[in-house]
Amino acid sequence: MRILHLADLHLGVENYGRIDPATGLHSRLLDYLARLDDAIALGLAEGVHLVLIAGDIYKNRTPNPTHQREFARRIHRLRSAGVPVFILTGNHDISPALGRAHSVEIFDALGVEGVTIADRPRLHQITTNAGMLQIIAVPWVTRHNLMTREEMRGATFATIEYEVRRRLEAFIADAAQRLDPAHPALIAFHGSIDGAQLGAERSMTLGQDLVLPRSVMTQPGVAYVAMGHIHKHQVLHHDPPLVYPGSIERVDFGERDEPKGCVLVELAHGKATWQFHALAARPFVSITKDVRASSDPLEQVRTLIGRHDLREAVVRVELQAEREQVPQLREERIRELLEAAEAFFIAAIKINVERSGRNRLAGMDQELLDGLTPRRALELYLQSKQPPVTAPRTKALLAAADELLAE
Repeated sequence: MRILHLADLHLGVENYGRIDPATGLHSRLLDYLARLDDAIALGLAEGVHLVLIAGDIYKNRTPNPTHQREFARRIHRLRSAGVPVFILTGNHDISPALGRAHSVEIFDALGVEGVTIADRPRLHQITTNAGMLQIIAVPWVTRHNLMTREEMRGATFATIEYEVRRRLEAFIADAAQRLDPAHPALIAFHGSIDGAQLGAERSMTLGQDLVLPRSVMTQPGVAYVAMGHIHKHQVLHHDPPLVYPGSIERVDFGERDEPKGCVLVELAHGKATWQFHALAARPFVSITKDVRASSDPLEQVRTLIGRHDLREAVVRVELQAEREQVPQLREERIRELLEAAEAFFIAAIKINVERSGRNRLAGMDQELLDGLTPRRALELYLQSKQPPVTAPRTKALLAAADELLAE
């Protein structure tokens, strides 16, 4: 049985782009759709029996009609080819409010044949042209999914987090006990596993992740663990393979050096083999240089730009310069050089000039550029306050923030 494993499509992310005049769509939406099309084409060419999307279909839980239309067209393409689709809901797909529909619930409401929406922990049996597949589905869950208001009343955040984790682990272990050994099985989980290397999802996630141990995923009878949520492709266990395919397209500069792609999985005789396939994601290029020692800083910038292939790339330039060099480093001149190099989009041109005075956030420049979580932003703000916020006060404020962000 062959499976195409995707995750973190994030349709609707529209930073670093513009409206495409030919289609009327945002150029970054076209990037994400092109990556999805490439992955689907790969899967169909390889004769996959199932497409599994491990969460985060859209940028947020309220996609606009255009984004929904474009995703539905891709689902229709797969179903027209006779390929069933299994969609796990992620943190960007669901609403924290009880009773609110999630972003892909429409497929369930319409009863689209061959499309399974896994929005709660459950053991599924999926019929494919290669036989039946068992999937232990573990979507992104909130405390409201697993605990009643009465159970949560008066409980601390730590107590609630512990109980949610305990119940999830118990569900996975129980579901594994109920697997039929006559059919292949996998776990699909949208969330964090201990030891995973984080990516740009840090700047896109509200609240704190619920982290599960790797050991709970290595259940008897499970041939493969299909992960989603973390944008960096990685494998955390080999038998069974525990694989994050990563996101299909780059979100920001924090992902500039990461390959983007999807995973082809083959299940046979209770074991899984898999292969990562890179997709032609939009290049992100960061040009950083200290030009203070240069007698001709603009020429040095020209040389630096010439060393990079900027065709179709999102580019940012950050220079460290002396105050007297600033007239030579006018933004419009640097922009002309980047446009001549056929850069797709110029994200930023930043000239840093030494200033007197103390920078309270010294050393945080890269983190600020790559993106912060709301919690980390609060932490940096408290560190920058004058007079300093006491350690107990900081701890209390961060704990209160955790409570609010978990809502």
